[in-house]
Amino acid sequence: MRKLWRKYLDLLDGDLNTRVFDNFKNLLVCALLFAAGTNALHSEQHVFMGLFGSRLTGWGLIAVSALLMLLNVSDGLRRLAKLPYHRVLQVALFLLYLILAVRLVEIVWNFRAE
Repeated sequence: MRKLWRKYLDLLDGDLNTRVFDNFKNLLVCALLFAAGTNALHSEQHVFMGLFGSRLTGWGLIAVSALLMLLNVSDGLRRLAKLPYHRVLQVALFLLYLILAVRLVEIVWNFRAE
């Protein structure tokens, strides 16, 4: 137990807290962009002073969100690859990340609907 505690303290000294919150913040921003893009697809409004239609804007936001999420996930998986038992951690955290991303988009949609 003491060895595990020491490992945990070493990870905290190595800015584990900052990295986790940065990844979560990036996930939240990507989910908000994705929800805004899908909302723009469902509305028929002109945005940016009438220069672009909602379809183009929606697909653009979805593409940016997907690219940013891919960068965030790949960075997190690359960092996990350096740890022991990294394959199990990678699969588990990727699934958790995917579930959180879908749930965050649903939450944003629900807030938008009210």
